[in-house]
Amino acid sequence: MFVIDQKRIAKNTLLLYIRMGLIMLISLYTSRVVLDALGETDQGIYATVAGIVMMFAFLSNTMSTACQRFYAYEMGRGDFEELKRVFSICVTVFIGIALIVVIFCETLGLYFLYEKIKTDGRMNAALWVFQCAILSFVFTILRSPYQGMIIIKEKMKVFTYISVVEALGNLAIALLIAHSSNDRLILYGILMLVLNALVSLYYIVYCVHFYGECRYRFCWDKGKFGEIFSFAGWNMIGSLASVCKSQGLTILLNIFFGNAVVAARAMAYKVYSTIQQFADSFFNAIRPQIMKSYSSGEREGMFKLVYQSSKFSYFLLFAVSLPLLLETPLILDIWLKDVPEGTIIFTRLVIINALIDVLTSPLATAMNAQGEVKWYYIICGGILLLILPISALFLKLGYPASSVFWVSIVVSLFAVGVRVLLLKHYLKLSVSQYLTKVIVPICIVTISSSVIPLAGEWLIPKVTIRFFVVCLLAVVSVMASVYLWGLTASERKHALEFLRRKVYDCNKG
Repeated sequence: MFVIDQKRIAKNTLLLYIRMGLIMLISLYTSRVVLDALGETDQGIYATVAGIVMMFAFLSNTMSTACQRFYAYEMGRGDFEELKRVFSICVTVFIGIALIVVIFCETLGLYFLYEKIKTDGRMNAALWVFQCAILSFVFTILRSPYQGMIIIKEKMKVFTYISVVEALGNLAIALLIAHSSNDRLILYGILMLVLNALVSLYYIVYCVHFYGECRYRFCWDKGKFGEIFSFAGWNMIGSLASVCKSQGLTILLNIFFGNAVVAARAMAYKVYSTIQQFADSFFNAIRPQIMKSYSSGEREGMFKLVYQSSKFSYFLLFAVSLPLLLETPLILDIWLKDVPEGTIIFTRLVIINALIDVLTSPLATAMNAQGEVKWYYIICGGILLLILPISALFLKLGYPASSVFWVSIVVSLFAVGVRVLLLKHYLKLSVSQYLTKVIVPICIVTISSSVIPLAGEWLIPKVTIRFFVVCLLAVVSVMASVYLWGLTASERKHALEFLRRKVYDCNKG
């Protein structure tokens, strides 16, 4: 019988948060250096051109999710011979995906770049970036089955080390281009390709060396491939929707407003991706446990993890988001030398969107674990795909660039409700329990913890003092509200016992 390993979850969560804290500091500073080195126009070009390639990321994202699901399933059953076969089949499929991506990018992607994208006279540099982005994405695809194995085996220490090294590599590249006299946009594209290739090679070599099941040998099982591809095929709709929501909107803003607005959106989205990784760091430690719980028949244990991970992921993200929402102008002014116009409102809206999106991963993981995902992804993916055409309609009607973020927020919120109803149908998830154990605590904590920091925002006139006071009040208010109203009695008991043990260990040491 599979037993939920709470100690391993706690250890992996701690490692992932150390990783996230370091990466956040490094990546935010890196973004500032890159924006200063490239300027708004080249930054916008890079974000748009890379976005064209990333539009094909739904193929990779789909298979990555499928691989992790089948890895976890075979590990939950203890069938390591079958795990070897599944791994080799997944690698073969990823090689095929890499070829497909290259073909599509070199045909449809090039056409779109020449005919639709505003490059402000920088087409030659854009072409260099485009080709580097294609090769970089190929390396990302090829490393996915290996990276997925590390996550499923819960070797988060390895994941932490290489992620920090990758972030430091990004910083080194940013500092290098800032002092270069060559075409900085082209140099940036080439160096990002080299870094991605080295990181991908590390993942592959590590897995081949330490995990016998990761030694690729060509094998083909039509039945197993059909099973994996059937799962992945429907998952593809959800991945396509996610890519359209992120990269599609970037391209849309380039077409309607140009590269300056894209640069503002890129900076806002950097904040979105950075804070979302806080919640992802917590959830990545729990994801394998949810999948293994289901494959071992522990349905109640799986639901408990879904409820707790949804709630705690939101709380962790909200603790970071509240001070960012209240002090966005000053934080952006400290972070960036020159804040692109529109970045403040864009940043606040993407943070709100991140708080909604954080609820989807636990629900999607539970659904993926049981395998019957056809209608789940058709319905949820179809809803999210509406973001792009609705946003285009609003922009054609003359609405401002911020309207696309409002569309994304409303549609994402609606999609969460639909996900819950679908899990009720397929997994017998109790909607009333989800509301009482997740949504109600989230709403109470959000409202109660916002009152005091908002009062500080209004009452303290001096900006510098207000910044520190409001940030402190926000963090303390969230922690207090979570303890009082966000945790159940048993969760409070476990939290106190955990703190007592830590204090005892410190005193003993």
